Amino acid sequence: MSLKTRLHDHLFTALESRKTSLQLQRSQLSIESTESGKGSAGDKHEVGIAIAQIEIEKLDQQIALAQQQLQALQKIDATLEIKQVQAGAMFESDQKWFYCSVPFGQINLDHITFFCMSTEAPLFQALKGKKELETAEFNGRIWKINQVF
Repeated sequence: MSLKTRLHDHLFTALESRKTSLQLQRSQLSIESTESGKGSAGDKHEVGIAIAQIEIEKLDQQIALAQQQLQALQKIDATLEIKQVQAGAMFESDQKWFYCSVPFGQINLDHITFFCMSTEAPLFQALKGKKELETAEFNGRIWKINQVF
């Protein structure tokens, strides 16, 4: 299995774990807010339930985002050989590695740190379509594409 395929699988697993963790937090918060309502009365109780509801809504948004990212990642075929910076490309620039997929941040795999970025990211937009040994300017800096996978 290629490094890119393993990175893709690792990212997918990390996103699934994040989503599961968020769902567990939401479930626990929902249970706690329901149980705290039993036998309580007054403004303090109502404020506590309102705060819990706001937290549940935030978690629902994060769960929906994780689901969207999983769906976007499923559309990428990590086995395709790619020769330019585009969705699904893994590339190296200035000893930094990037995976054009979903905005996840950093992932460490095989002692390499990969930055997983969205195709909406300004850096991706600046480098989009560039091939090995081509350059682009972004934020006043020249970015050279050393390798694309």
